[in-house]
Amino acid sequence: MIDELIEQLHTQDPSGKRNALEALYDYSEDDRVIEAAAYLLTDPDRGVREAASHVLVLCLNEKAASLTATHIQSMNIAVRNLAGDALVRMQGVAVNALLPYVESPDKDVRKFAIDILAQLPATAESVEKIAAHLRDTDQNVVCASVDALGALHANEHVGELLELYDEAGYARPNVVNAAAKIQGNADLQFFVKALSDQDPIVQLAAADALSTRKDRKTMDILLEKLNQVSGLAKPVILHSLVVLFESAERKEAMPEALKPDLLEMLDDPDPTYVRTAVRGLANLVDDDVLDALINHIGKADSIDAAILPVLTGQAQKSIPIALARAQAIDNPVSTIKMIVLLIQNLSDSSFKFPDNEETRAMAEFIGTHLSSLDVETRIIALSKCISLGNVWAQQLVKASLNDPETAVKILALDLAAKLGPRLFEKELDTLTSDDDVEIRSTAIILVTQLTSNRRN
Repeated sequence: MIDELIEQLHTQDPSGKRNALEALYDYSEDDRVIEAAAYLLTDPDRGVREAASHVLVLCLNEKAASLTATHIQSMNIAVRNLAGDALVRMQGVAVNALLPYVESPDKDVRKFAIDILAQLPATAESVEKIAAHLRDTDQNVVCASVDALGALHANEHVGELLELYDEAGYARPNVVNAAAKIQGNADLQFFVKALSDQDPIVQLAAADALSTRKDRKTMDILLEKLNQVSGLAKPVILHSLVVLFESAERKEAMPEALKPDLLEMLDDPDPTYVRTAVRGLANLVDDDVLDALINHIGKADSIDAAILPVLTGQAQKSIPIALARAQAIDNPVSTIKMIVLLIQNLSDSSFKFPDNEETRAMAEFIGTHLSSLDVETRIIALSKCISLGNVWAQQLVKASLNDPETAVKILALDLAAKLGPRLFEKELDTLTSDDDVEIRSTAIILVTQLTSNRRN
């Protein structure tokens, strides 16, 4: 059986070779199968190559690893990457097979071997061989060696890494990142030094490293350096500061001096940093902050979700500001949705909009755009409308009686009955011929009631 399947691997038909390889999964410990699979890693057909790599991974022995490792020298990038991926999946058994390639005369092979070893379990020999290339003639190999020592948590080489920071400027970001991964061996002053580096990439790496520290001293340093670093590193430091203030055992007030920087970070292209800015500004709320947050509604759902609780705490102030913004922009849907959610979350249950022309104009504006909101938000708006005042309720019920969604119209009819059918005579008359039986019959009852009241 095995002989026949191996023979089939030498056919010209890719599907035949793939089928044979899959049938050989159960015989992956056989040397002939290993050798054939290793050979087929260079097959022109991608499916055949991937099936062959799967066989080699299933073998999980040193011969399979050794034969796979030879292909990391391939000039074909697809073959080279597939071999690397297979070796990573083999994990510990692949370490010894890769060690000879760390000494390859080809700098690209050396780098690739080190990159793969960085993803495998550390051994004393692999760590020492990698460390020996901290002074390699090729800069890419040096950087790969630094990254690998960090990934392998090579504590014993942290001193050499820190020396390299001063000797090889090109490797500084790598050194900082690696030192951050080797916990407890690089002191705080090293990262402070890196934070003061002229290279913004080095600053960024240092800011990332310091973000994992939660002590008061780190907080003070970040506050001091905030306006001395590049625009690239500044959002990272602000993020770290917000996290530190949130996690501080002894609760401290967010410094007022951070407000301009946090307001600026609301425009960061990364939603993660925007949400961090919102969290920070939640501790510094004033009219300017409310206005800025409302002006950033609609950028992303996750950002809106972060803004909502901040505005909810100041709902009666926030709603008028949000309404003014909604009326001033071309696409107000996100802002109107936020207004509805704020109304839903009003902590003062006695709050009502005054019955005046301003409220009427506001409610008409909301009603005009109500059908653009999702159904859930429309129902929330309707459910709250009566408790918020007659003018508000009338306008929203009137708009909802024309809503395309049946569930919304049914709720609006119920509210129209409570408020008085005479307020919605035109809309009810239209609904007496609605396609939906429940809506049609309810509208007819209300119109009949209205006619009867007039006669009496």
